[in-house]
Amino acid sequence: MDTRNGKPSCKAAITVFLLVLILNGCVIPHHRVVVNETPLEMVNHITLHFPTSLYRLATGDVLEFIYLTSIGATAGPYRLGIKDALDVEFTYQPELNRTVRVRPDGKISIPRKDDVSVIGMTADDVKRMLKRTYADLLKDPDITVTVREFNAKLDELQKTLATAPNGQARVVAVRPDGHMSLPLIPDVKAEGLTVPQLTDNVNKLYSRIMPNMNVSVILKEVVGEVIFVDGEVARPGVFSTRGQLTVQQAIAIAGGTRETAEPRTVLVVSKGPDGRFLARTTDLTKLTSASDFMLKRNDLVYVPRSTIARADIWVDQNIRRLLMFTGWSLGLQTEVGRTTVR
Repeated sequence: MDTRNGKPSCKAAITVFLLVLILNGCVIPHHRVVVNETPLEMVNHITLHFPTSLYRLATGDVLEFIYLTSIGATAGPYRLGIKDALDVEFTYQPELNRTVRVRPDGKISIPRKDDVSVIGMTADDVKRMLKRTYADLLKDPDITVTVREFNAKLDELQKTLATAPNGQARVVAVRPDGHMSLPLIPDVKAEGLTVPQLTDNVNKLYSRIMPNMNVSVILKEVVGEVIFVDGEVARPGVFSTRGQLTVQQAIAIAGGTRETAEPRTVLVVSKGPDGRFLARTTDLTKLTSASDFMLKRNDLVYVPRSTIARADIWVDQNIRRLLMFTGWSLGLQTEVGRTTVR
């Protein structure tokens, strides 16, 4: 270090000062890291043990639709669909021959006549209809109708899927309005349904336009907290929520308790930090907005059956059916508190 009269030079002093500023974070960096202050949504990746058949879909959940087509003999004659192509030939009037395609409105254009509807008809149906249509212009017209291109909807769907990233499949998320968009069919409601229910609805819609189409639905991701509600509730199952729920809110989402429920001994099962299950009971009849507590992720709420309901089931299984089998019947006279056997 250069010194003059035993003192540090001005340059050395400035260097030391800048080092102190940098080490203490007083110098503003040229590039700052941007931190996303919005918390990311909780995503549950589905495993083999996830109860998919019970889970009720919520907005944001991700599903995979796998399309399987089987081209084979159909039970009945082929019926025309949109974009199918027909060869219409007149044996004695070749100038009227045409190759026509079924328009989106289900009609085709034919010479010298107004457009006619052919959607859902067979080739023989179209032939008979055209003979009636031209009966006023031609004497006993001889017409041949041949389906040149068919299953146009299926071909269109296959082309759409072939260009998709996952091939013969579509990965779709449930929209905020609770619906999903799939090729060639109207939007499908998914929120609140189980995967089997959604699969059945989707296949019914596709069967109207493509009888040989079969769609499999796989639940890929669940967004939000997952809770289980079972027992004497209207809609037992697995539910997803964006925020925490109380016990009463969870039972309300499951459709409320049944008449056979015992609301005073509702069981809440949680998983502790060590992996063990912790159980506690709560009395719904005494819960208030202040005493109702929040559920944690993967908690199970179980509403048991009341003693009266269990007794009625026991009577039905062990006495009533036996007496009916032997020709007896059991009646209860509640007004006098006596049991009469007839």
